Amino acid sequence: MIGYQVANGTGQVIKDSKGRIAVKAYVDGSLTDAAAAVTVTVTDEGGTVIVNAQTATKESTGIYFYDLGIANTADVNKLYAVWTGTWESVTQKLRSNHEIIGFPIFTEAQARSFDVAQLNSASDYADEAILDERQKITELLEQWTGVSWVSRYNRVKLEGEGDRIISPPSFHITKVLSCTVLGETVATSNFEIDNNAGFIHRTDGFFEKPTSEFPLPVVIEYEYGWDYIRNGVDRIGLKLLVDRIVASNIPDRATSFNDELGNIALVTQGGGFKNPTRIPEVNQWIDENSEKVFGV
Repeated sequence: MIGYQVANGTGQVIKDSKGRIAVKAYVDGSLTDAAAAVTVTVTDEGGTVIVNAQTATKESTGIYFYDLGIANTADVNKLYAVWTGTWESVTQKLRSNHEIIGFPIFTEAQARSFDVAQLNSASDYADEAILDERQKITELLEQWTGVSWVSRYNRVKLEGEGDRIISPPSFHITKVLSCTVLGETVATSNFEIDNNAGFIHRTDGFFEKPTSEFPLPVVIEYEYGWDYIRNGVDRIGLKLLVDRIVASNIPDRATSFNDELGNIALVTQGGGFKNPTRIPEVNQWIDENSEKVFGV
């Protein structure tokens, strides 16, 4: 049976980079080559095909990659790749999701040198493991604080109110990438962003109310989130990385343990009581930097 997953930590692609994406192909749990060439088609969130049936490069057994090129990573975006090849004598498709972000919350070099360099060994802690965890931590920090700590992409469909202001569901919108109202394209130069209030103002017309043909008449793509490292988020991300990736003999649910000398040590509990992690410094930072709306 076929299986697959994103490879080489390419779930996140950095803006203005060569944009490498990769996939692993498994048959019955083992990495397996396709019988012939593998092609890849990449579509963005808006449905635009940016790579059409191009031949992917085989990196090693069962691992294929494709470089999107600088022109296709100029803005934040969400990408959906379909890799087509022959496995088990049948043409099959592998699907992987990738996101173009503005910058990473920490670099691999920072990860390997952080603290007492617990992650310095590339044989014990592969690049892929660090990059995969970085993606998860980026998403968790947004979930916990209500704000993205890197520049990210969003596309929403909204009802207009017949006025010049609209409020998308994201904090710190920094750039309007595209917008249509009642199916008509509106130039991005016709918008002003109120960074404090989170509103987008239209200067050339109105955000129209719903119609039978367009129940959600406003379709808008935008970049949101902090566009630089701030408030020590890199340190917080690195502390989370070490906590999540370095093995521990202390069970996650432990409240205390005895060391080899018989001393009792307390363990900070995660979960509940506003403590999403086991690290007091991280919990305090999350509390101090939360922009979540009460009840959300």
